Amino acid sequence: MVATRFALREIRFAFKQFRIFIACLFLGTAIIAAVGSVTQNIAESLARDARVFLGGDIEIETNQRELSEEEMAYVAETAAYVSTVSELRAMAHTEDFSESSLIEVKAVDDYYPIYGELETNSGLPRSELLSYKDGHWGAVPLEAIATRLGVGIGDKINIGNLQYEVRGITAKEPDSSNAGFQLAPSILVDRASMDDTGLITFGSLVEYNYRLKLVDGADAKLYETAIEEAFPESDWRVRNYSSGGGSTQRFIDRMGQFMTLVGLTALLVGGVGVSNAVHGYLNSKTNTIATFKILGAQSDTIFQIYLQQILIMAAISIVMGLIAGGALPFLFADFLESKMPIQITREFFFAPLLIAAYYSILISLIFTLWPLAKAKNISARQLFRISIAEPGENNIPRNYIYAIAVMVVMMLAMVFYTAEYRELTGYFIGGMIGSFVLLFITGNLVKVAVGYLPRRFSPALRIALSNITRPGNSTLSIILSLGLGLILLTSISLVEFSLDSEIERRVDTDAPSYFFLDIQKADHDSFKDHMLSQEGTSLYRTVPNLRGRITHVKGVPSDEVEIDPEVRWVLRGDRGMTFTDEVPEDNKLVHGDWWPKGYQGEPEVSLSEDVYNGLNLELGDKITINVLGRSFDVAVRSVRSVDWGTFGINYAMMFDPYMLSNAPYTYVGTLKSTEARETANYQEITRNYPNVTTVRLKEVLENVQVLLLQIKGAIDVMASITIVAGILVLSGAIAAGHKGRIYDSAVLKVVGATRKDILRAYIFEFIILGVATGVVAILLGSIAAYGIVVGIMELEWTFSLSIPVITVSAAIIMTMTIGMFSIYKAMSVRPAQVLRGI
Repeated sequence: MVATRFALREIRFAFKQFRIFIACLFLGTAIIAAVGSVTQNIAESLARDARVFLGGDIEIETNQRELSEEEMAYVAETAAYVSTVSELRAMAHTEDFSESSLIEVKAVDDYYPIYGELETNSGLPRSELLSYKDGHWGAVPLEAIATRLGVGIGDKINIGNLQYEVRGITAKEPDSSNAGFQLAPSILVDRASMDDTGLITFGSLVEYNYRLKLVDGADAKLYETAIEEAFPESDWRVRNYSSGGGSTQRFIDRMGQFMTLVGLTALLVGGVGVSNAVHGYLNSKTNTIATFKILGAQSDTIFQIYLQQILIMAAISIVMGLIAGGALPFLFADFLESKMPIQITREFFFAPLLIAAYYSILISLIFTLWPLAKAKNISARQLFRISIAEPGENNIPRNYIYAIAVMVVMMLAMVFYTAEYRELTGYFIGGMIGSFVLLFITGNLVKVAVGYLPRRFSPALRIALSNITRPGNSTLSIILSLGLGLILLTSISLVEFSLDSEIERRVDTDAPSYFFLDIQKADHDSFKDHMLSQEGTSLYRTVPNLRGRITHVKGVPSDEVEIDPEVRWVLRGDRGMTFTDEVPEDNKLVHGDWWPKGYQGEPEVSLSEDVYNGLNLELGDKITINVLGRSFDVAVRSVRSVDWGTFGINYAMMFDPYMLSNAPYTYVGTLKSTEARETANYQEITRNYPNVTTVRLKEVLENVQVLLLQIKGAIDVMASITIVAGILVLSGAIAAGHKGRIYDSAVLKVVGATRKDILRAYIFEFIILGVATGVVAILLGSIAAYGIVVGIMELEWTFSLSIPVITVSAAIIMTMTIGMFSIYKAMSVRPAQVLRGI
């Protein structure tokens, strides 16, 4: 009670010195609470509207085939009703074929959408939007397609052999999040019109989605199990509504985890500020603590007084941070809804707020106990003579070191417990701790190195070197506070630069100008002749293309196979495949041999090296492939090294021609054009072959870059917040040493130094610390970026000198700018005023 009474009595005078403390904890808490709250709101929104995102209670997906009569009869008998949606890539052309664009055709029936509402800018009812009227079927494109083609309501567009009338622009497509990443924007048409387009033939890359509405009371999960058991050999993919919006949820979860880790980094940087603030506050209370001890106060009582004060401050900071973070989904709900096809729930969720509070409380205690424990056993005589936390002071009692270690373990345990991607989390935490340790070592090395330098320089430089090593210096605090943020910013910038450089390098070297899909066998030869006759074209290549699914690996069903997570994609749904008599020029055999020309033996396959290793196969092992409803047991004959980073035509599975040459297939192809003729050739190709899907690489890269820019923007914001936390900590470090700088300035003035001399000395000090911090940030940031680019992304490393230069410059400018505020105030105090108080 005594400690609490004194703590409350003094606390009203403590707020001024704890502003940085409050700001650091508030910022870190707000970030983690905000990320957790937004992620939880999105998760709840996806769960609430899962049927809307999937399009039904159950979805059955097939590729290149419709359900058989038996399968359709089962579905019709067991479900209330079924909505069928067909999706395929095609080309859309203006009425006069002057403009063309790649599109995703989404052909829907009268039941669409089963859940949710299709919203358009025209406001027409569903029955009029797509129906046949006045000689034309209706079409509803996304805004991106309408803008690209320059069309509006009432205009005509050509898709395949049909001319559609635009009757609205899509404002909200209820099941759009179910599509995942698409090469092109979608356009809605009536499914009844598709036969007349000529787009769907044998081998066309069309996907059929059957959305089922179950009878009232039916269990979707039980239904999914029942239909799988009824047709165990069917090459379909069945999902219930709980997986609706799954791709969106996975993306949000990954980004949320990364941002939480970055927020935790900001909180740890803020922890340095907490320690500085406590250190500075205890230094200011030296006389008070000494008086308490002379009057008989025990060390534990003094410890409790200031611990309670600090915990009250921390509680205020954390509560403010939780309120700000928890309110973010309400404040930015409209913005989030504009970026994603969901309606944010706008709720407070306690779980992410409790996690944020948990982290913040632990950080507060970890960085508070250290300076408090140092002050606890200092005698009154020492307190009157020196400030707290100077070199040579009492060691920290072991029980406090154990307590700090336990809290660090508790914090890391929570990080890993809540992490879905623990390996990535481990790398991140390891890198962060390693950076913290290396920055700490750097700070000490700088002080040691400066101590050995001769003092034959100008007076200002001598003073600067002395400031770096003098008692109560801010060297460690400055390097730690700036270093972590600059390391993160440098690594992110270098990763972005390497990624952009890789794309540019691929485009400049081996990238084709166009990809062609769905070239029919009957048109193949004439299409090839036409392509090669175009001015400025070269490197034309086509290969047969069809789709199939791996159903068994060495006799084990694909959903039961233990597989490397990196190649799990090969077992998800249908995969593209081809057949050929020759090894592709850009592939290299690493195991086995190729079948001879004219081979007519048992079915054989050549696998890419990553798939071969990921499935734990050996030459001669068999996998079962289902192609258009027919299953083949195929032996692995060879393994190829494939560079998936190129823009060429590559396949994970290549089969012998004897196995698949009689199956219905189309061709895919590539063509390279000179830049001067690219647009003209594109218009010529799309005009003469409107049913061939022509993909311009430039458009694909634009879509990818838009996505990358959004991700990079979010990451840059988080990295910048870490820098802001570092600046706050730096301000606190300088503020903690403000009293010492006032005395230094007064003494220097007495012995003849001018304001200009003192200012120059402090500028030299901050330049030295800024350069040291920047150099370490460049080194560690480059190592981190290299590991991400080469180890995780498996891309070629590209280093840019300009990024480190900018980083170093930013470090110097920030340290100087912020430091000058404290220096100006210190220099403005008159020496007589300071010396009178000694």
